[in-house]
Amino acid sequence: MPLDGASPTVSIRSVQSLHLQFLYKPLLPLLAGLLLVAVPCAAQDADLRYLHERSTRLLDHGSAPQMEVFLDSLERLGRSAPRMALAHQLMLARWFRHTEREREAYQKLDSLKRAIPSDEAYIRYLIDYQIAKTLVKLGLLNEALGSAHAAVIAARKAGLSHEALNMQVTACEIHLDTDELHEAQQCLEIALEQARKEHDDANECRSLIAMGNLYYQQEKDEDALRLYNAAFAVAKLQGDPGLLTTCLLNIGAALSFTAGADSAILLYRSVLDTMKTGRLEPQYRADLLGNMASMYSDEGLHDKALLELDRVLDLYTALHDTAGMARTHLYRATALWESGRREDAVEQTMLAIARSRSLGLKAEATRKASDFLAALGDATASRDLLNRYCQLADSLARSRYNSGVAGAQVRFETAEKKRRIAEQDQALAFAAEQDRRKSTQRNAFIVTTALLALIALLLYRSMRNRQRLARKEKELHDEQVDQLLSQQEMKSINAMLDGQEKERERVSKELHDHVGHLLGTIKHQLGELEEQVADVKSEQSTQYRKVTGLLDNAAGELRRISHDMAAATLNRFGLEKALKDLRDTIHINGRLQVELNTFGLEKPLERGVEIAVYRIVQEAVSNVLKHAEASELSIAVTHAPGRLSVLVGDNGTGFDTTATSSGVGLTNIRSRAAALGAQVQIDSTPGKGTTVSVECPVVG
Repeated sequence: MPLDGASPTVSIRSVQSLHLQFLYKPLLPLLAGLLLVAVPCAAQDADLRYLHERSTRLLDHGSAPQMEVFLDSLERLGRSAPRMALAHQLMLARWFRHTEREREAYQKLDSLKRAIPSDEAYIRYLIDYQIAKTLVKLGLLNEALGSAHAAVIAARKAGLSHEALNMQVTACEIHLDTDELHEAQQCLEIALEQARKEHDDANECRSLIAMGNLYYQQEKDEDALRLYNAAFAVAKLQGDPGLLTTCLLNIGAALSFTAGADSAILLYRSVLDTMKTGRLEPQYRADLLGNMASMYSDEGLHDKALLELDRVLDLYTALHDTAGMARTHLYRATALWESGRREDAVEQTMLAIARSRSLGLKAEATRKASDFLAALGDATASRDLLNRYCQLADSLARSRYNSGVAGAQVRFETAEKKRRIAEQDQALAFAAEQDRRKSTQRNAFIVTTALLALIALLLYRSMRNRQRLARKEKELHDEQVDQLLSQQEMKSINAMLDGQEKERERVSKELHDHVGHLLGTIKHQLGELEEQVADVKSEQSTQYRKVTGLLDNAAGELRRISHDMAAATLNRFGLEKALKDLRDTIHINGRLQVELNTFGLEKPLERGVEIAVYRIVQEAVSNVLKHAEASELSIAVTHAPGRLSVLVGDNGTGFDTTATSSGVGLTNIRSRAAALGAQVQIDSTPGKGTTVSVECPVVG
């Protein structure tokens, strides 16, 4: 955040650094204790997450010796735990990238990626994530974009939706860095929609900030400010101080162009007064105060800028952040020089030189100190510092050149690797073609041999099948003969039952209609003669009355016989005996086993009920004999108080009740049941037999 008139946008924290970690407390014993706690669970991905977060805190807020101790501890643990060895290689690659050894970092990460199985999704995510970061530093943005997409795929495979979306936003930012604004906007719109769908506040905030940066680059400050404010609203809901600070820094930068620096300063002051020290971490307070100082300096209010920078310096000192302290000394030097305190300004540049580790920052401080001393008339000291600046500038140029060379080497190595992979693929394809030809020849020989063996087997099986077919034809012929005999027997039984019924009906009708009528006529004629025999002697009158009585008895007996002929066995022995006679009639040992179960038939039912039940059973049995081809038949008649149940079942061929229309037999059963007020249910499945059940309400 330079205070020498440069644009305040230089101080805005990069969107890619939004994952601000909690401040590292440089207590090595505590670090060692936490590391030992993590060791027993080294086989879990959670430990890699812990170590990754720990290394992030060390890199952001720790010192080089602390990071080296951390790496040494991991190396020792890795000698006995493979997972720790892997973690050590990952963290070492991060350290290489942090210390500007990007080429070494890339080579180690690339080697790790080729050695990690594809099912290790979380580890591959970490590797692709680090490769993308490394390639960005090397300036290989197109390659970095590919690694970012690979990290998205690996994170989704590992079930890490937040991390996948985080890398997707990173890919959008790479588009933004390459000035592919249209692609960046499309990418960010998709990421924003996905973040809102998954209720991922952090990535929603990142997406909004990145879209604001896109408009900021196009100098659409109003649109940028609108998006920054939307991001700030999301960050407030989440309560992440790092995101809040980033949003505020961006809002302040946009406000300084739209409403003026006073509005931005007022915003920062309001936030700092509202969020006390306990709620806002020192690092973030330092960022806000530094931006305020920059804006005061831009307005020419150098004294106010110095007050804020003093507070910033105190915060960085408490954090042991030497880089922040060096930058603050340099900003204070500019403000002091502008306010006329030139000796103090030179002292601040010297402090910045002493505390700078970055070549760029040290070179900038050295050049500024040289300019200040030259203005004060100390030519010798100014010349010495200028020579020192030239050396630093050369070193910085070499470093940048080496970084460019490293990027070119990585690009060349990547291209060479792709070429080798293509050659290997080609060699593998050629070998596969050779194997395919050999396999084709071998398969042809195997197929020919198999065909010959199959033909021989088919001939043998054909002979066996002919013999088996002849035996089956003989068995089928015998079975058909038996079936014809069985059908003939069934027809005989049915004819006998039908003949008996018809004969009984005919005799009953003849007796009732003819003989009964004749007897009635005789009685009528005798009645006509009753007056004429009034004068007959008394003994003859008595004889007349006797004849008349005998005639009445004959007519009554005739009527009784006529009704009894309809079901002689029923009237004589009852329903149970009639059912047993029916069972004995149709039972055929070895062909049709008939089982009869009765309950509650000791007392006779109403005559009409017994006849109807008998006829229903008779009709159901007749259907079985005609159609079912059954070997087992069961008949059950149960009488309970108020209810009479009839059940006739067989194990025959059955039929589809939905596809087959009701035949005469089933119609007769339903009509007889309806006369009794009974319910009929027919349950049948092809190949699984048929069951006819009748439920009849009865009195008693």
